[in-house]
Amino acid sequence: MTVARAAKRRKISPASSLSEGSPDQSSAHIDYPVRTTGWNLEQGYEQRPRKQTKGVESTRLPIKTAEGVVERVVVPQDNLEDEESFLGSGNENESYLEDSVVEEKPTELPIRQQIIEAKEELARMGTLLSEDPEEHIGGFRKLADFAASTNPTIKKLALATQLAVYKDVIPGYRIRPLGEVADTEKISKDVRRLRSFEQALVSSYQNYVKELARCAKSTSNNSPEDATDISSVAISCACTLLLGVPHFNFRSELIKILVDKLGSKNRDADFTRCLEALERLFRDDEDGNPSLDGVSQLTKMIKARDYRIDESVLNTFLHLRLLSELSSRGSRNHIDKPVEDGKKPKSKKEFRTKKERKVLKERKAVEKEFKEADAIVSHEERDRLQSETLKVVFVNYFRILKARIPSLTGAVLEGLAKYAHLINQDFF
Repeated sequence: MTVARAAKRRKISPASSLSEGSPDQSSAHIDYPVRTTGWNLEQGYEQRPRKQTKGVESTRLPIKTAEGVVERVVVPQDNLEDEESFLGSGNENESYLEDSVVEEKPTELPIRQQIIEAKEELARMGTLLSEDPEEHIGGFRKLADFAASTNPTIKKLALATQLAVYKDVIPGYRIRPLGEVADTEKISKDVRRLRSFEQALVSSYQNYVKELARCAKSTSNNSPEDATDISSVAISCACTLLLGVPHFNFRSELIKILVDKLGSKNRDADFTRCLEALERLFRDDEDGNPSLDGVSQLTKMIKARDYRIDESVLNTFLHLRLLSELSSRGSRNHIDKPVEDGKKPKSKKEFRTKKERKVLKERKAVEKEFKEADAIVSHEERDRLQSETLKVVFVNYFRILKARIPSLTGAVLEGLAKYAHLINQDFF
């Protein structure tokens, strides 16, 4: 059995070293305990510089080893430099891409390609709106965006597409604005959806009519030829809409577009188109309201231009259909006797059961609703509109005769010869 040797202890004797030194060092050694009492031993450690890894801080979480010791993962310096270089290169690429995106301007397509793409998109939107307008109600706004294009060809295509869509989509009745009561009224989901579609349709149609009125004035940033072409397309669309849907909203705005064109001095193709549209409107009018609107606006335009108009404009009054229907002709075979109030001519009464009378009553109620929906004007209302129209026409004739306009005297005399027998004291 071996015996472990005891470790040797070295004895340090500073006395000899001090004695060999200078007397100043010996005095400093003697005063050392006295001077160190006022020192702050932690200050030197605190001011000692730390070891830093070039400002790189590891973001890895500590791990727990199998022995249960928590250790922090130390990443080699080479790997950190590689990651930094990789990340740095990525930032440079991103900044380069951002600069390139800012500096590069979007390349515009050729005009021919823009027109082809616009045609395809307009055809697609028009088909969707014609098939199911309630489902694709946002298509009206897209068509309006195309109509606001600076390209005259795309603008004309958009105006024509909107014309075809609105003629196909507009219902056969006039849409009334919803009041405050309608918002709080309890209605079904289908009715609410229909009302929402109707209000969106009216709003889009109003914007379209305003665009037609703006384009019809031949004001454009393009060349004068392009502005004239756009104006012709707008006037043609207004004439077609007025004849196709005279019962719908904003009829007065469409008539104003035509009347403004008739007030111009140039008797071109657009002038003739507007003239024929008004004549056809007067001939085909069974309601009375469109004729009254047209005559009233023509009267205002004639007076504003101080009767400096073409003679053909005044001749449109000769096509008013309702004026010839004012006088009721009696029968030549028998004498018409006035029917007293409350008494009806006797007729053979048919026998009906209680069930048949109930069905007949319901049928009459349904027919009444259909008549109201079809906007059938009563005879009294139509007579009132005819009287108002007749008054406005004769006011025009008498004003022109009083002003003694030679160029319009022939048209006035022709109109008086046709309608003089309708003058009655009830009208004036």
